[in-house]
Amino acid sequence: MMAPVEYDEDMTRVLFIVIDQLAGHWAEGVTVAENMPPVNVWGYHKKGLIPTFSSLIENGVFAFAWNRGTCDTPHGMKYLATGGYNVEPFWKSLKNQSYYERNPSDPVGLLEFAKSSNPEGITSACFTTNNWAAPGYFYTAGDIHALTSYYPDEAMWRDLALPYLRKTKNWNLVLVYFPVNDIVSNCPSYAFWNPHVRSSKHSYIQFLDGLLGEVVEYLKSGGLWDHTYLILASDHGYHAACSAAREVGKMIGVNSPNWCCDHLPPYDCEVWDYANDRSKGEYSGCARRVLSIVSGGALDKSFRGKIIGESEIIDIAPTIADVLGIPYKCEGKSLLKKIEQ
Repeated sequence: MMAPVEYDEDMTRVLFIVIDQLAGHWAEGVTVAENMPPVNVWGYHKKGLIPTFSSLIENGVFAFAWNRGTCDTPHGMKYLATGGYNVEPFWKSLKNQSYYERNPSDPVGLLEFAKSSNPEGITSACFTTNNWAAPGYFYTAGDIHALTSYYPDEAMWRDLALPYLRKTKNWNLVLVYFPVNDIVSNCPSYAFWNPHVRSSKHSYIQFLDGLLGEVVEYLKSGGLWDHTYLILASDHGYHAACSAAREVGKMIGVNSPNWCCDHLPPYDCEVWDYANDRSKGEYSGCARRVLSIVSGGALDKSFRGKIIGESEIIDIAPTIADVLGIPYKCEGKSLLKKIEQ
C-alpha cells in the first residue's frame, strides 16, 4: 500500500476548474418554465438548487463576468489561458479537421509561463482534452494529460486528476477541464424529471454541483483547503429564451423559451417574448455570460462573500498569477485587485 502523502501545509495552491458552456449569470426576469430561469450559476444559486456552488459563492468572490470576444471554445479557452483577447492563432477547422498553427512568436499561456519562470517553485499539471493541451493554451512543462474530446467529467476528476493530486506532494497549480456540459445542448434547459443527467441543462448543473462537492471534500479531508484557492471559470454560455434561440428554433420547429441551442453567433442577442413572438428589446447576450468564482480556504476573509458587478473572461489568468506571485503580464486584471480599488 502506498504511504500517504505528507503535504507542505504552508504552500499556496490553485486548483483551477474550467467548465465548458456554463453560463455564470443571466438577464434578470427571464424564465423558461415554472418560474425557473435558464440554467445559470447565479440564478440557480439564488433558488438554492446548487449547494456546492452556493457555498463557494458565499465564501468566495463571485464576478458577473463576460466574454467580450468570440464565444466559441477555441477562443474562450485561449482567453482563459492567456488573459487576453488579441492572442492569435486559435484552433480552427481546416478541411473538416482541427488545426492549430503554432508560431514561435505566439502568446505563452499562464501555465507554461509559470513553470518556465520558476521551474523549482511551480509543480503544475493539466487535465484537459487534446486541443487545449497545446502551447498557447493550457500546455505546461509539468504533467500534462491530453484526453479525447468530451471525456467524461467524472472520469476526468475521479480516475485522473484526483489520483495525481493524492500522490503528488507539492502540487500548486493544477487545471482540470470538465467538457461535457458543452454537449448538453439542443435540449430542455429545465425538466422536472430527468431520466439521465445529460437530458437537460437543469439535470447536468446539479450533477456538476455534486462533482464539485467531491472536489471540496478531497481538499478538506486532505488538510489542503486552508491553503488552496479553488477557481471556477467557463469559456462561454449558451442561447436560450432569446432572439438567437428563436431563429434557430424556427428552422427545426421549436417555439419555446425552455430550449437551449448552443452558442452560435450572433452573441449579442435580445430577450424574446415567445407569447407574442417578438423581441422584448432587452439585451440578453446569454452566450457571453461566463462563470468566474474565486473561493477556497486560502482566500483572505476580507474577500469572502464579495460580488464584482462587472468583469471579463480575461481576468482569470491574472487572478491566478496574482495569488501565486507569478510575474505574468497580460491584458486582464486580477479580480482581487478589482475588489481592492
